[in-house]
Amino acid sequence: MLRLISSNSIEDLATALASELNCHKPANPLTPQRVLISTNAMSRWLALALSERIGICAGIEFDFAGRHLRQLILELDGRLPAGHRDPWDPSQLRWQLAQLIPALPQTELWEPLQQLWHQGPQQQDNGLDTQRLQLILQLSDTLDQYGLYRPQMVRRWLNGESVDGSHAPLAAHQQWQPALLRELAQRLEPSGIPHPAERLLHALEQSRQRSDPHEPLHVFGLSSLPPALWKLLAQRASSRDSPVLLYQLSPSLDPWGSLPPSHHEEGDALDRLERRLLHQGHPLLASLGRTQRDFHWQLELIAADLQEQFERQQRPAPLCPEEAGLLQQLKADLLVGRPRGEGLPGIEPPLKLQRNQLNLEVLACHGDRRQVEAAHEALLRLMAGDPSIEPRHILVMTPDVARFTPLVLAVFERPGRSSDPRHLPVRVTDRTLRQRNPRVDLVFRLLALASSRLSRDDVLDVLLLPELAEHLELGGLTQPQWRELLDQAGICWGRDGDHRQSWGYPAGDAFSWRWGLDRLLLGLELSDGFPEQEAASGEWGGLAACNQSLATANDVLALHDACSRLFEQLQALSGPLPAERWNEQIGSAIQQLSGGDDEGWQAPEVYELLTPLRDPEASGLALDRAAVVRLLEEAEAQQQGRYGHVSGAVSLSALEPMRSIPHRVVVLLGMDEQRLPRRDQRPGYDLMLQRPWRGDRDRRQEDRAILLEALQACSDHWIATYNAIDPRSGEERNPAAPLSDLLRCLERSYRTEAGEPITTWVLQQQPPLPPLTAREVVGAPWPMDQRWPVDECEPASLEELQQWLRDPARALLQAHGIHPHRRGDESSDPEESAPDGLQRWTLGQRLLNLGSERLEANQWPQQRDALARRGHLPPGPAAIVASDQPWQRCHALLAKQAELQDADGEAVVLMSNSRFKPKRLLDGWLEHLWANAERPQQTLLLGPMEQKGEERAAVWTLPAVEAQQAKAWIDDWQQWRQEALQRPIAWIPELNWQLLSQQQDGSLPGLSAQQLKELNPPGRNDYEWPSAWLQLLGGEAPSIASWLEHPEAEQLSLRWLLPLSEALAAGGRQL
Repeated sequence: MLRLISSNSIEDLATALASELNCHKPANPLTPQRVLISTNAMSRWLALALSERIGICAGIEFDFAGRHLRQLILELDGRLPAGHRDPWDPSQLRWQLAQLIPALPQTELWEPLQQLWHQGPQQQDNGLDTQRLQLILQLSDTLDQYGLYRPQMVRRWLNGESVDGSHAPLAAHQQWQPALLRELAQRLEPSGIPHPAERLLHALEQSRQRSDPHEPLHVFGLSSLPPALWKLLAQRASSRDSPVLLYQLSPSLDPWGSLPPSHHEEGDALDRLERRLLHQGHPLLASLGRTQRDFHWQLELIAADLQEQFERQQRPAPLCPEEAGLLQQLKADLLVGRPRGEGLPGIEPPLKLQRNQLNLEVLACHGDRRQVEAAHEALLRLMAGDPSIEPRHILVMTPDVARFTPLVLAVFERPGRSSDPRHLPVRVTDRTLRQRNPRVDLVFRLLALASSRLSRDDVLDVLLLPELAEHLELGGLTQPQWRELLDQAGICWGRDGDHRQSWGYPAGDAFSWRWGLDRLLLGLELSDGFPEQEAASGEWGGLAACNQSLATANDVLALHDACSRLFEQLQALSGPLPAERWNEQIGSAIQQLSGGDDEGWQAPEVYELLTPLRDPEASGLALDRAAVVRLLEEAEAQQQGRYGHVSGAVSLSALEPMRSIPHRVVVLLGMDEQRLPRRDQRPGYDLMLQRPWRGDRDRRQEDRAILLEALQACSDHWIATYNAIDPRSGEERNPAAPLSDLLRCLERSYRTEAGEPITTWVLQQQPPLPPLTAREVVGAPWPMDQRWPVDECEPASLEELQQWLRDPARALLQAHGIHPHRRGDESSDPEESAPDGLQRWTLGQRLLNLGSERLEANQWPQQRDALARRGHLPPGPAAIVASDQPWQRCHALLAKQAELQDADGEAVVLMSNSRFKPKRLLDGWLEHLWANAERPQQTLLLGPMEQKGEERAAVWTLPAVEAQQAKAWIDDWQQWRQEALQRPIAWIPELNWQLLSQQQDGSLPGLSAQQLKELNPPGRNDYEWPSAWLQLLGGEAPSIASWLEHPEAEQLSLRWLLPLSEALAAGGRQL
């Protein structure tokens, strides 16, 4: 007996299952009742639902339907011994294909396959690159699907015919597929195990002949299964003593409309019904219900075969009251297949709804982050309006879990956790092995690193992984300190000179890891006094010592040992290697770098991940590194976790078929046309793709059906978001096709109180995040009202005060133990022949320290080479290009300094190779005041200045200041520094200088507005806010206008910059 129990409510189906389990308990209490499900999430929810309905969920065994039916086939066929590997399994068949394809003769029959095999780069015939591996993975999966969905076609192939599923001859360019299958069958004949299609057909024959009684089998929530497996279930149910109960979640009582198809109708009749449904049926069922109709069609065929052994039971649906929400009204119309429309004969008119009935929303957003923020705000509004909604009642699904997971965690989970009313805890249910297991992540990191240039940051990120850093004893420094140490050593990229040369660079160890580490080791024994002393004093064997104060000798030795181990393992992972050697080398690398496994669960998962590399069938096949990565990614995908539903937090999961378990609130993120429906990954030669049948798996139709499943899973409120505007280009974007179909259905079927389409309420355009404007700002555009107290600190030294004055926000973060973020482009390349501004300034300061004598033309080449040996200049001829302009500038500045000191031997000259800008002038002003606090004296600021396209040395004179006045200004800065370590202050030197120039209308003393602007020229691009300020403001910068209009900014500009402006005007400038 096969009983079909259907409902549009999964909770109602759970109630029916509980009733059946309770009423038909097995005679033996130790015999489990078997329930077949589709996902782990469903089994967890169902177990809780059953325990609520029957008191306890015990003696019930949940199993996956596909796994259970495959095991049933093996039992009925009996030709695959227990515990024996199936050579036809795709995981085994791939290696047979890898050995067979290169040995095929060069004939016309095999030409299409040979073209696919030789598309990638040329290599040895027994080797596999990633392109060839991808081909054999696709081939093995395609042949496996043929056996499951076209078993009769495969049987004919094995008997020597070359036909398609309809018994029509294959075209000449397709006949290599049956020929390939026959070649495989010949190779595997000694195993004595027939093809899975033969086993499936034999199992069906055996099932018809057997009538053994079985306990009832419950199949819950399944909406898709290959037709042959449906037939197997039907044959099992044909016996009165082996009942099978199907619990079907169906949005409609009759997916075909008023005239359901019978088993006598031909394909063209079904096509006529499809067209009739499209024009006369409910539009959502027509566009999104193809998967359900295929399921229904297969059941009709089963019903015709079983006749009186088939029974239908439609669970009654509760009536939908008039005051029910839009979501419930839509479900009610879907249930009875009731189309609505205006002015259409025989069709119900649109239904008018009140505003309080709107419980279905579609949010049109500007970018992925905005989608998450809009959904978060909508959920908070719902929870504020209905306190009974808790995080555990919310399900968030997305077709792009990798993209949205970090965004959802960042937006939903707040730093204050439960103390923050905006905090919503999140549980990610789809976590890959890499996300769960650090050692699995290490495997992929090492394989990626082995094929890279071994850049400083990439290597450091791997070395400082917790499981490596502890074992390699690298805990002596923090990550920023390690990075600074490597910067000082000049390490850029490359293991050594040979490795750099393999990337096309000239031979030489400079800027490689070996070069930098050797410099650090030499620095432990040798002191480098350059540039104060001659270069040779700090060199040995052409290598310059690197003296640093960050790391101890033990730290340097630990780093050298760690890098030696890592590079040794990476060289061993360079490939190509036989599969078994890859397994050994990867295992050795994990052991050598991370030591023993203290977490007992991690090592078995790594071992399981490497299973494909230990396959005996793969022995002798040489795999390149990219192929190994692809193989392990495929193995990881098979083990992806799908747990964590019903956890007490918001559930975040992938948008997949049969994954929508009931929740009060359902949110769909990323419903964009670029993401859904997903592209079919099947190859073009797949015969099922070229000639599909009803019941074949269709990924695009499944993605359409997902929307119906998500609607059925929701009981209270349904939200979907998509990108209506591309955040980068500003172009309009469309929602995903299923979501567009839903919007069109709502527009046609429902109206507002004013008679407008309901989509004027449903579709809500979300504004982008605009920058704050002056009118929007109430008070400060930053958290001025928040204070973070610190203990009273000692007065700052001159250098500390100068550093604080350049960036108070950075000092505020550091005072509270917060590491300031680094911009992605902050690190510079020391090998660049056209250095950036910071590199030019640093190089210039080093050249000034050399003094005028060593910058003379006859000595400069030796000094330039010494700088290159210390990593301050790129190697070879590039050093001449990179240093020529700084050398000429510094030579002119030193000559000007000598001229000034010859004119006045007591003159205090502060020289810098940077141009006169606010930060440079403030540094000089503070140093001038520091000296005048002891004894009044004038100071000369010497630096380059461009005039009429020509760079010249210029001098600004700062007049002497009374000691008392100088001390007063310094004390004022010390007090403000203590204040600024507890809250942000309105001080950014460039912006405050800009404010002063705007206020200079002639009424203020000091430099004119034009002179102030010349000393603070605007940049070529938009203003780039300091990274510390962006960090304080959560990544959102205020507008320039809001900054300049703030009262404190004006106060500090007049307090600190106006005295400097007066001094510059009084002292004047000379060229």
